[in-house]
Amino acid sequence: MGLLKTFLEKSFSVGRFGKDWLDRLLGSLADAARSISYIETVNPSQADTLHREIKRSDERWLKRGFEACVRFALLKLPFRNRKVKVAIDTTEDPYWGKNGCDNTRPPVHEISNESWQWTNLSIVEPYFVPLMSLPYRQTDDLDEVVFELLEYLQTLPLHIELLLFDRGFYHWRLIDYLNGSRRGWSWPYLIFVPKNEAMQRFIEQTDGAFAVYRHQGQHKADKTKWCPETTIVILIGATKNKLGEPIDWCFATNQRAHLGLVKTYMKRWNIETGFRIHDEGKIKTKSADPLVRFFYHLVSMLFILIWRLQRVTLPMLSFKRQLKLIEMSFCEETKPPPWTVAWMKTVHIV
Repeated sequence: MGLLKTFLEKSFSVGRFGKDWLDRLLGSLADAARSISYIETVNPSQADTLHREIKRSDERWLKRGFEACVRFALLKLPFRNRKVKVAIDTTEDPYWGKNGCDNTRPPVHEISNESWQWTNLSIVEPYFVPLMSLPYRQTDDLDEVVFELLEYLQTLPLHIELLLFDRGFYHWRLIDYLNGSRRGWSWPYLIFVPKNEAMQRFIEQTDGAFAVYRHQGQHKADKTKWCPETTIVILIGATKNKLGEPIDWCFATNQRAHLGLVKTYMKRWNIETGFRIHDEGKIKTKSADPLVRFFYHLVSMLFILIWRLQRVTLPMLSFKRQLKLIEMSFCEETKPPPWTVAWMKTVHIV
């Protein structure tokens, strides 16, 4: 069974509608993603049925379906010794409606009044591979969302060399969890630290281009105050802005401090590249139902996962082109050449 069919079958039962119905739906999803359009536009006859089935589903089922696809893909992707660098970051989808309620958040980059946001876990080295996304609502604690993602990451067949976070994740509760002082083992992490008052003091104390400090913070959990520590690495003038002015970098880490941390951290930007690819295959919807929004977000991420599998044998294949091939493989009127169908079956796309 192909990855798209696997995701749908494990998310909600659509097999009872028949193979022809399912094939037309899968082709329509690829068409809507390729054209960044609505499923109601490319396939109005099936849109209502699809949305009804999604609303009858559950968030856990959607995550289970996506996890099954990820586990299959990780066995096929040629990672050297299964060693990877992983990043966690949030992405958003603009929303101009009025019924988002607690499911939406104030926008970060978009111009809309609200946005649907997801916290994404992805491999960023050797290349971008989405592993999971979770909804990030107004009522959610970002640290709790990250904990759930890390517990899931622990079960995957990967060797994690480093976890990369941007400045929005510099929380002492998260650092305490990553240090693992009460768990017996730690996650390797590198967090970009905003230049708050403590960092400004460290920068002023730094003599030269490089300095390392021990920094202690505190947070409260389970009616107890915890005081975790981390290593702060200060790099003075490590890079320059567009005007040629030096930029100071501050990092929190439990790894060996060295001058190459800036270059290592830049691997995190691959997740931003992945989000831009995701936007090129985004299926639009006007629905305010959180499950419908989450479903379409995961489908777009799944298309990226399929594209990565295809590029193992066709490294020059573009993302848009593979969406067209998927659409053609399910459309009777525009069947692709036989060699294309045979090849796609070998990588379990159809």
